[in-house]
Amino acid sequence: MLSELVRNVNGVLAPYLRHDFSLSALQLGTLTAAFLAALAGSQVVVGVALDRYGPKRVVAWTMGLAALAAAGFAMADGFAQLLATRFFIGLGLCACWTGAYKANALWWRGDRLPLVNAVTISFASLGSLAATWPTEAMLQLVSWRWIFIGVAALIAALVVVFALLVPRHPQEAQEGQTSVRDQITGLMDVARGRIFWRVAPLSFLTQGAWIAYQGIWAGEWLREVGGKSDATAAAILTGLAIGVVVGQLGLGLLADRIARSEKAFFAMTATLSGLFVVTQAALLFRPEGFHGFVWAAYGVLTAGPIFGYALLTRLVPSSASGSAISLLNFFAVLCGALFQGVVGLLVTAWPADGAQWSGHQIAMAALVMLQVGALIWMVLGGRRGTTGYGPETEATTGT
Repeated sequence: MLSELVRNVNGVLAPYLRHDFSLSALQLGTLTAAFLAALAGSQVVVGVALDRYGPKRVVAWTMGLAALAAAGFAMADGFAQLLATRFFIGLGLCACWTGAYKANALWWRGDRLPLVNAVTISFASLGSLAATWPTEAMLQLVSWRWIFIGVAALIAALVVVFALLVPRHPQEAQEGQTSVRDQITGLMDVARGRIFWRVAPLSFLTQGAWIAYQGIWAGEWLREVGGKSDATAAAILTGLAIGVVVGQLGLGLLADRIARSEKAFFAMTATLSGLFVVTQAALLFRPEGFHGFVWAAYGVLTAGPIFGYALLTRLVPSSASGSAISLLNFFAVLCGALFQGVVGLLVTAWPADGAQWSGHQIAMAALVMLQVGALIWMVLGGRRGTTGYGPETEATTGT
């Protein structure tokens, strides 16, 4: 939740930061990119650390850095300090998602992971909501600096909770005995394995589209292509965020009931991810989104891309689950950052000025085609039984 709050809060803080530091649009964009760059660039190291030391210690260590960096952000007196501290906040929060998924994989049976991960996402989505009107309301009472001091204090308090109250799973002690070389070998096995490259592309491409649009471009689409007012666009985006919470919980419960086997869960993940792509295709033909209904469905169906984490952890050894999760998260964040930039370039090149297809629509059409290709790739691989794990397992088994 804290990671989502910090990632999205610049949208509300932008006018205040511009006023205090005379920032350009490029500098504001760079601040957002710094957080994502730190997050993506650290994922491989985080994955190895999670498998070796366990989520309790890794998350506590990294969030200690986040607390210091958030306090530094609150006291910054220039763009360079804003940029550096936001980058270090990203480094400090780098284990939030992967650490949570790794902890879920340790403490819950594989057939319960869809539900548990969905609950995790649902609570995390409250951070995205908190980064909108609640933050704006707080800014009417205190400055943005005091808000970040509060964030730093909250992170520090959670570090204490982790250290004193959160138990260690017995398997964490066993994993700590594994050498770093063996951990890196496990990571490379995941990276070379067919299972990752059959399951992961659909998940990280759909997540990348989700990050790009919910983070920046959905609002611009609604205003420039859908013809919505600022107030209507804000209401629709709120519906999208609520849809994420409802969809993750509801579809997680459904998966917990009907998709306990690997085959059934594979089919459900592919189906929901495919429907998520369908919502994007629908926007190409009805840009206004049927009064926001399509955007709400878009939020609900983000469960499909997130199910990819649980599916992946079912199909790799538990000792390598942290590496698999971190690799998937690395590509998801990287795609989100790249897609944000590419959509911006296309929108700038082909503005929505009455042309039949604007840069917005060209960008979404290209992303839809990428995701459809990944869906076909995953489904064909599942039917052919080519999703075994690792170079040895692949020769003898399939899922």
